[in-house]
Amino acid sequence: MIPEVVFFDMDYTILKNDCDVLWKNFLADMKVAPESARERANYYLDLHHKGELPVAEYIDFQWKEFAGNTPDIMQLLSQKHYEEYVQKYIYPDAVKEIEKYREQDIPIVIITGTNRIIATPISVALRAELIASDLEIKNGKFTGKIDGPFMIKENKLKLAQEYCQKRQTSFDKVVFYADSINDAELLDMVGQAIVVNPHDKLLELAHAKNWRIVSWSL
Repeated sequence: MIPEVVFFDMDYTILKNDCDVLWKNFLADMKVAPESARERANYYLDLHHKGELPVAEYIDFQWKEFAGNTPDIMQLLSQKHYEEYVQKYIYPDAVKEIEKYREQDIPIVIITGTNRIIATPISVALRAELIASDLEIKNGKFTGKIDGPFMIKENKLKLAQEYCQKRQTSFDKVVFYADSINDAELLDMVGQAIVVNPHDKLLELAHAKNWRIVSWSL
């Protein structure tokens, strides 16, 4: 199948790490977030891997440092975060796959629960479109709250469907790369599901569904 759209999850799919965990480590290193934020970020990551993330609680924690700051300030911090903490974790195999599709003029879309400010430098570097969670802005500053849906599970599926509908593309002509059990619904809907270094739950499901399984490393 020659796809008409290719979606990529981001954390542990394109990256050998979690962008939000790296963000909290970055802020803790800068003394912007407390040291305890490191352990707390890993706690939420473990819940995410299990498919049990408490979304509202997580947003309050993860986006706390955005509250009261302007987009310009946070974009500068996000770029620094990307260059110093994130870039080195991009899988070479992910880059090769993206370039392969780009050579065929196939749209490449990163779809992630990570907020748009943090995810944008990655999408720009990889020259991919981005569907991400959005932060609320009031009076020119972030509130620390979400604006719209958090991009996980059924919300991720819905936004992927809307993107394809706008392009008049059937899901049968879509490829999706993901690593998490949270993406099972979307993986099950597309024409070709490709799971990257899957955890136990997704690995079991991938075998049952006969999805392609790939192992990427740095």
